[in-house]
Amino acid sequence: MKKSIVLLIALLGIGLGVTSFVYFAYPELVGIEPELKVNPIVGTWEAEHDFYGKKERLVFSEDGQVKSGSRVATKYKINGNRVVVTSADKVIEYRISKDGQTLDAYLPRAGRIRYQRIN
Repeated sequence: MKKSIVLLIALLGIGLGVTSFVYFAYPELVGIEPELKVNPIVGTWEAEHDFYGKKERLVFSEDGQVKSGSRVATKYKINGNRVVVTSADKVIEYRISKDGQTLDAYLPRAGRIRYQRIN
C-alpha cells in the first residue's frame, strides 16, 4: 500500500513538472499568446535644434539603427520609459515621454538633446 502511494505521488510530481515546463517553455501549445514587448523607440526622430546647420535625424527599426544610409546592428534594453540603445560604437540611454512623441538623450559633449517623432 505504501509503495503504491509513493508511486502515485511521484507520478503526480512528474506530471506536474512536465506540465509546468510545457506551460512556460511553449505557451502557444496550451493556447496562450506570447506577450509581445512593444519597442517605443522604433521610428524616425528629428532633433529640435540644428547641429552644424542641419537637424540630426535618428532612424530606429526593430533589428537595428540606420546611420548614414546603412543599417547598424543594435540591441535595445527597455525599462519603462527608458531605452538603452547599444551599438558597436556607443551606448546611449534615451528617455521617452509618456505620449511617445518626445525623446531625450544626454550626450557627453553636446548635453541634453531633445528629439521629436516624425513617424
